[in-house]
Amino acid sequence: MKNQVTLEKAVEEVLKYLEAEGHTKSYLIDTERKYKRLIKLAKQEKEIYFSESLASLFLKDDKHYKTGKYCHNRFLAHNRCIRFLRNYLKTGQARIEKYHVPIKTCISSGFLEALNLYDKREEDSGLSKSSLIKNRRPIRYLLEYMTSIGYQHLADIQFGDTTNAIVDMLNNHYAPTSLVTAISGMRRFYSMFSELKPFQLEIPSRLPRKHDILDVYSEEEQEKISTYLNGPNLSRRDTAICLLSFETGLRNVDICNLKLGDIDWKHNAIHIVQSKTQKPLNLPLRTSYGNAMVEYLLNERPNSDLDYFFLSMKAPYTKMNTTWNIVKKAVTSAGVNTNENLTGTRMFRHNVASSMLKKGIPLSVISEELGHSSQDATMIYLSTDQDTMAALTLPIPKGGTRLW
Repeated sequence: MKNQVTLEKAVEEVLKYLEAEGHTKSYLIDTERKYKRLIKLAKQEKEIYFSESLASLFLKDDKHYKTGKYCHNRFLAHNRCIRFLRNYLKTGQARIEKYHVPIKTCISSGFLEALNLYDKREEDSGLSKSSLIKNRRPIRYLLEYMTSIGYQHLADIQFGDTTNAIVDMLNNHYAPTSLVTAISGMRRFYSMFSELKPFQLEIPSRLPRKHDILDVYSEEEQEKISTYLNGPNLSRRDTAICLLSFETGLRNVDICNLKLGDIDWKHNAIHIVQSKTQKPLNLPLRTSYGNAMVEYLLNERPNSDLDYFFLSMKAPYTKMNTTWNIVKKAVTSAGVNTNENLTGTRMFRHNVASSMLKKGIPLSVISEELGHSSQDATMIYLSTDQDTMAALTLPIPKGGTRLW
């Protein structure tokens, strides 16, 4: 990309543009820090102007400065800086347009054709978007592996290749327990194509699930979190998100997908269709998180045409993709150790179920409150109540007279 604007001048103009667009000061400082890395790299390479070769080198700088391992957040930050620059040099505006095509993967054209057929079949099945993405991922890994060993078409696959591909997934992409949900998508993919049907037996019929005793917060930890969330420490948005999750156990995806029209202010209720189960869920709009949501809506939520209730804090204001960092930061700031424990809305969900169980609330009610697809899914929370578990165990037999 040839241009008459030096890299340093282009960076300066990009930062001015972002400031004029309403980005926060902290975001501008962080972005400027990233651009300093790019300018330092350009000086090392004796480059005065922005170029695609310089961009490529900058994107390869994707290692965490402490661990030396690949850091996805660093890659995304550098990629964002490059896209701002490209757009500014092309249009005079530092804007980022969303990708409308998937990022190219290392899959041969013959396999891509099969993958496109699979995608069409799955989309017509009516599954939720999150399920489609989850089911597609192992298929992509499978086809990437087959391409890496030199295959071009489904007909090239031989006996043993599927097993080797699953082993590769376990080594590079999945923990054994995570692969449980992946094999169902693989099985559907294999059933679609006559070339693959002979190899279906190489896909495990099932993988054993590991049923751990679920972690929950202690009463002391719950008190610390509750006190912190009801204090002045968080933004109005983050307070509303954390209280909503902490008190209802609402899933991360459903919080991110919450719409303005889902809130029934007149009847103090929240009505949604859950992304995971596609079942309707009705929640009471309690005073605690209800007031926090009103505070956010009236005093902090940016003006936007988007119908999503919670939006990003930085311009351009978009739908949130995750609440994990928000919840973890709040829990850590409350003085609760999260280093070796599950965190995020999932831990809050476990805690809500455990608290309800300890209060003697029937499993059927807990199941309805959490929006489970069946009451059986709620049974796992019995492991969080040690008193109930102890009551269900059989007593150790006392010694007696031998009968033989």
